[in-house]
Amino acid sequence: MSVIHHLWAMAPCFALFIGCQGSNEGTQTTQDDGGENANNGAGDSGTGNDSGSSDDSGTSGDSGQSDDCDGEPFAVNLPADDSMHEEDVEWWYWTGHLQDEEGSWYGFEHVFFRFLMGDSSFLMAHHAITDVENNTFDYVASYGSDTTQMVIDGFAFAQSGQTAEGGDGADIIHGELDTSTLDLILNDTKKPVLQHCTGYTDYEFGGYTYYYSRTRMDAAGTLQINGETKNVTGTGWFDHQWGALTQVTNVGWDWFAIQLDDNREIMLFVVRPDDKSALVGGTMVAADGTSTEIDGSDYAITAHNEWTSPESGCVYPIDWTVQVGDMTLEIQSVMEAQEVPNAANTYWEGAATVSGDATGRAYIELTGYCD
Repeated sequence: MSVIHHLWAMAPCFALFIGCQGSNEGTQTTQDDGGENANNGAGDSGTGNDSGSSDDSGTSGDSGQSDDCDGEPFAVNLPADDSMHEEDVEWWYWTGHLQDEEGSWYGFEHVFFRFLMGDSSFLMAHHAITDVENNTFDYVASYGSDTTQMVIDGFAFAQSGQTAEGGDGADIIHGELDTSTLDLILNDTKKPVLQHCTGYTDYEFGGYTYYYSRTRMDAAGTLQINGETKNVTGTGWFDHQWGALTQVTNVGWDWFAIQLDDNREIMLFVVRPDDKSALVGGTMVAADGTSTEIDGSDYAITAHNEWTSPESGCVYPIDWTVQVGDMTLEIQSVMEAQEVPNAANTYWEGAATVSGDATGRAYIELTGYCD
């Protein structure tokens, strides 16, 4: 899942080229000490039946799917579909958890959105760093015209100091803030996961999505922060989504990317249309990389505490109990203030710890909490 609300709301600016190119950067701090318990840790949307997947056969021989998908063919072909597609909205989305040699933890978000409008395309980049030990969260959102060139079986993006290049599960990202600079090399350790079993789903309220994930990538590189250059290692999670997303941009969602210490991963989502029942689902990825769809009836998410942003006034849940089958997980955000305020749409995207029947880390995305 990702912040397509933000992109769609920017459409009038993109169309008119009036006062829209630029960036929004900020810093948040909190006295919340929950981050001291940290150990180690978005999205949903897609592309069209006519121009979505780059392979007409709609199959992928490089996924860890264990489901037979009721006989439906796979809709994503990799590595070809690592590249760009001619759809309304598309994003390449990394989140993850890093640790330096002194044992301090950091969360990161790094994302490129590509937005098509008529014959023009536009690019937006978001980058954020959560410094768990110092309880700080810094972010930037930048946007402008898209000059990206097509890359076969991969991608190469650059926008206002943020870059990403790679494909086939081997990526290099660079992120810049006033307070830090991140350089990471990420390599997939498992087969990619086709979400919604085939990598494609239609939304009941209109639109459709192609969606796959790389749920555990080894991450290594450097983080310049607090006046020091630190060697960091950890894990990343990559989502790539593209599709017809006009209707879904008008609803809110919760998205959980959970990486457990026993080498399993869980993706859960809750989409909340105003006039319909919530759309819920997810995927369980085993240690050996095989994945199984999780039906909405097989899990429950209960929020416990709320945080009200002093900047936006938005009210977000920040701690959860997640029941998946017979496993109960307690998920606690490492700090409250992991909100990305912006003029178009404000959302919360943050690092969290996992305890209970299993331990690990997670990244959570929350949209639609500012109404």
